[in-house]
Amino acid sequence: MSDGRPGPEVSVIIVNWNGRELLEECLRSLSAQTFRDFEVILVDNGSSDGSAEWVEKNHPEAAVLRLKQNLGFSAGNNAGLKLARGRFIALLNNDTKAEPGWLEALHRGISADQQIAACDSMVLYYDRPDLIWSAGADYTVAGSVSARHHLQPAARMPEKEGSSSPADVFVAVACAAIYRKKVIEEIGLFDEDFFNGYEDVDWSFRAHLFGHRIVNQPQAIVRHKVSSTQVHNSPEFVYHGQRNVGAVFLKNMPGWLLFKYSWLHLAYSLGSLVYFARAGRLTSFLRAKRDLLGMLPGILRKRKKIQAGRVLETAQVEALLSQDWLHAKTRKFLGGDPSAG
Repeated sequence: MSDGRPGPEVSVIIVNWNGRELLEECLRSLSAQTFRDFEVILVDNGSSDGSAEWVEKNHPEAAVLRLKQNLGFSAGNNAGLKLARGRFIALLNNDTKAEPGWLEALHRGISADQQIAACDSMVLYYDRPDLIWSAGADYTVAGSVSARHHLQPAARMPEKEGSSSPADVFVAVACAAIYRKKVIEEIGLFDEDFFNGYEDVDWSFRAHLFGHRIVNQPQAIVRHKVSSTQVHNSPEFVYHGQRNVGAVFLKNMPGWLLFKYSWLHLAYSLGSLVYFARAGRLTSFLRAKRDLLGMLPGILRKRKKIQAGRVLETAQVEALLSQDWLHAKTRKFLGGDPSAG
């Protein structure tokens, strides 16, 4: 919504739930940005730790939107979007610290081509900034997701082939990404049925189907306190992840590819069942798959609309998918890479 005044170039939305101790560093890093034409919108998801009051008192430059309850990452960002006046929408996790040139690099990346719908960041581990957490992500034919350059040394990246330049990727990782508002108005932002997890994968898939590009900008650097807002392999983490990963595959995969790769998705799911059973999360996994079946009528309605409007041919979609699904899943199963897919 606009109050009639000229809007900023970028609206930065931060969704927060009981993250009071994280917000100071995150907001301070935004205050130090070299790019200045932006507004900050803090969406508080019904926190009980005084987060909203603290931001209003200590960071009056940020607009605070108070939600009565925790609506999740998807609905929280969608709520913030209604207040955003920017031509571009940047999302930033509350558990991140953005380097001073972060927003300038993202703005430069997404402005390079009108076809670019989103541009994400080089995300480093907060406590190990020499290691990469993600630089965009791949989506595989089995319906799994793998962070690009995960655990690779950040210092070596410029020496690798073209890695210091923007690269087309499948997924814009939403913990630190910028979106073209015009595309959001065309295809929507996040599916609120997802609540938390894989909503950025779902959005990215949809953007590709509608003929847009997604780019990783390695010069846009943030440090991420991984799992500080959602504990890895917690019951809720497993539940939302394993429910939503299936929803992405069923909603977006073109019909022929859905048929062609359904056995791989089943193999991936069976491998995940074994992994989470070993991790003591079998109940969460089974609940996720049960509830995915309950979501099926809604998924099919959304699928019909998406597939009717897609502009990419099936072969073009297949060319965007990674064939290397088994390697990432094997690393995860053996315990070497808990973030893989």
